Amino acid sequence: SMPDLNQRNPFLAKYIIQNSIWWIETLQLSGIRQDTYPYPDKDFMANWAGTIMNEYPNFSIVGEEWTNNPLLIAYWQDGHKNNDGYNGNLTSTMDFAMQEHIRDALNQKESWGEGLIRMYEGLAIDFAYANPNMIMAFTDNHDMSRVFTQLNGDVTNTKIAMSYLLMLPRVPQIYYGTEILMNDFEKPGDHGLIRTDFAGGWKGDSVNAFTGEGLSDAQKDMQSYLKKVLNFRKHSKAIHQGNTVHFIPSNGTYFLFRIFEGEVVVHIINKNEAPITIDLKRYAEIGLKGKTMKNVITGESFIWNDEITLNTKGSTILTTKMK
Repeated sequence: SMPDLNQRNPFLAKYIIQNSIWWIETLQLSGIRQDTYPYPDKDFMANWAGTIMNEYPNFSIVGEEWTNNPLLIAYWQDGHKNNDGYNGNLTSTMDFAMQEHIRDALNQKESWGEGLIRMYEGLAIDFAYANPNMIMAFTDNHDMSRVFTQLNGDVTNTKIAMSYLLMLPRVPQIYYGTEILMNDFEKPGDHGLIRTDFAGGWKGDSVNAFTGEGLSDAQKDMQSYLKKVLNFRKHSKAIHQGNTVHFIPSNGTYFLFRIFEGEVVVHIINKNEAPITIDLKRYAEIGLKGKTMKNVITGESFIWNDEITLNTKGSTILTTKMK
C-alpha cells in the first residue's frame, strides 16, 4: 500500500546510487542496514549493492529479508548460485529463521522434533548459504517483542539465547537494552515499549544502566554475564574464523564446538532442572580427552575426561588450547 519509486527508470536509478555513495563518502559510513530488501525492483537492488561494494570493497550492507525460509535468506546474498542466475551482491542477509529457532527451542519442551533440535536443525542448514559467516543473526530487534519477553521473563533462557548467538558462525546483532533485560510485558508487541529509551541516557532518569544505579540484581547479573561473553568472544579466533562441529541434542543437552588452529571453544546448553551427568565419549572425535578446559564465565578449570556433571539449567562455555 506504500508508494514505490520507479527504479527501472535509469535516471532515477543512477540518482539513488549516487545519493547513497554521497552519504557513505560524506559521513564516512562503514555499513548500511537496508530495510525491506526484497520489496524494490530486484535487478536495481543488485546494481545498487554491486556498485557500492565495487566502490567500497570493505563496506558492509545488511539486507532485511523477513522470512523463516533459509532458501529465501540465501537467495539475496552475494555469491549464492541461484537457478535464475541472479546475484544480489548483498554482503549479508538477516537470519530471521535462526531467531525463530532459538526462541522456539527454549520455549518448547524437549520432545521429538521440538526443543533444542530446532537450534540444531537451524544451524545444520548452513550448507544452503554462500557465506554463512556473514549472515546476521539476532534474538530480537526493533520490530518484534524483546527477547526477554519472547522467552516469558526467563533469565536463564535469555542467557542461553545470547550465549548461543555469540558462539555461532554468524555476525551477531544485539538490540540495546537486552543486557539489562528490557522488556515489553506491559503491552507485548507495542513499538513504544520495544523502543523505550535506554535507562540512564537522559537527564533525570531514576535508573542508570551506565553506572548501575537503580538496576535490580538480575539486571546487573545479566549485564555482567554479557560483558564476560563478549570480551571473550572479542579475542577468540575459533569463534570468528573456526570450523563448526555440533551434535544432535541428547538428554536435554546440546554441544557445539568452534575450532581453529588449536583453540577449541565448547558451548553446552543444558535444559535439565535437576543435575545430570553426560557421557563425553560421544564427543571423542573432537580430541579433548585429558585437556584442561577453562570456564569462560566462572574462571574454573575442568579436565575433559569421560563425563561431565551439569548441576543447573543454563549454558556453559569452555575453552582450551590444543597445542
